[in-house]
Amino acid sequence: MPLTQRRFTVFLALASISFLVAISSTNAQAQGGLGSPLPNLAPSEAKAFTAGQSQFFRLWGVQEGLGPLTSDGGCSRCHKQPVIGGGAARLLTFYGLTNPDGSFDQFYLGGPFLQPLSNAPFIKSGLCTLQGEQVPVGATVEKRLTAPVFGFGLVDAIADADILNQAAFELNNYQADGIHGVANMVLDYHQVLRPGRFGRKAQQPTLLQQVAAAFGHDLGITNPLVKTEDCPQGDCNIDPNCTDNTPVPNNTNTGSGGKGIFNISHFARFLAPAAPQQTNLPGQTIFMSIGCNECHLPSYQTPAQVFYDTDLSGTQFGPSPSLSNQLVNLYSDLLLHDMGKKNAGTFPANTLITNQATQQQWRTTPLWGIFYRTAFWHNGSIKDIPSAILQHSPDGTGEAAAVLGKYQALSPSDQAALVAFVQSL
Repeated sequence: MPLTQRRFTVFLALASISFLVAISSTNAQAQGGLGSPLPNLAPSEAKAFTAGQSQFFRLWGVQEGLGPLTSDGGCSRCHKQPVIGGGAARLLTFYGLTNPDGSFDQFYLGGPFLQPLSNAPFIKSGLCTLQGEQVPVGATVEKRLTAPVFGFGLVDAIADADILNQAAFELNNYQADGIHGVANMVLDYHQVLRPGRFGRKAQQPTLLQQVAAAFGHDLGITNPLVKTEDCPQGDCNIDPNCTDNTPVPNNTNTGSGGKGIFNISHFARFLAPAAPQQTNLPGQTIFMSIGCNECHLPSYQTPAQVFYDTDLSGTQFGPSPSLSNQLVNLYSDLLLHDMGKKNAGTFPANTLITNQATQQQWRTTPLWGIFYRTAFWHNGSIKDIPSAILQHSPDGTGEAAAVLGKYQALSPSDQAALVAFVQSL
């Protein structure tokens, strides 16, 4: 049966849940502070948020599929600053091998994901002696900063057509500034080609796929969307003592039909974004006038009725009162932009961590919640906003060169006002 025919619509009264915050309009943001759920959740959504929150906080066990290699033992170990669901100062390490002929091997000796921990300490028999991975000598390395997941459900709800229309708009209207974002077109888990929106390279088109990738590669928990274990340091003959885990009733990997990835995705789906610290600052006008908004698009609007999958069979819930007709003030167009030679990554296109994005292309980083961040840029190498602004095409070879020139031509007071506005988001 086609997916559209399997869709069922559930109309529910708005919930009166004690931990939800009051709202003043349908577009209001949660006012309970970081870590709070979106306002206006349906009863089933409130229940899903709470269930997913407990899964996000927990540490996973070997009987639930943890390992054999991991980055850590639970989502909250990395996504914890300034509260659970945020990012972290820690960097993810990716590696591969650039061959003499210029070809690239992303799976070189266990790449592209460095998993420095193994599940050996948690296997009671003591027979598993697997060690965590190390970056091989001579490997090509790329570092990426752990990103927060606040507001991910709203980002997931943005219509594909709106992202693609924004790319066309930029091509037709921002030629003078050289701005022309493109979508990273990738397959979703229904095998439909869609614009990516999650990840530094917009390499994931859906929230569920973003979560499944973290399950499979950070926790080592295979699931219906990431079915194959990563090979420790490239050796796919994994010691059975490290993988022979006894299934338990709440097993949340492949055998459960993806229950675990849905639980975690629902927590991220209903986690509210950060609200701006101040509004109507003078720097907002300057931000718009010099063209910062041409990539850092202030907002998208979600469709009037938003539906989302609740299982891998195509069953959907909707229309969602928390996600439908919402203003998404993320300050990003979610498109790829050429950031210039000095900002080029090391991984080429057509890898697991890039999809179609080239080395010089990066997704516009959303600015919402920037006030609580302490590290900036995709690799966390920049520690303050003025320096991050200057890093946009510093050699003049990227799309942001003209807009950066306008910023540099501002008076010191106008530059300070613009920075103050950005810092408030």
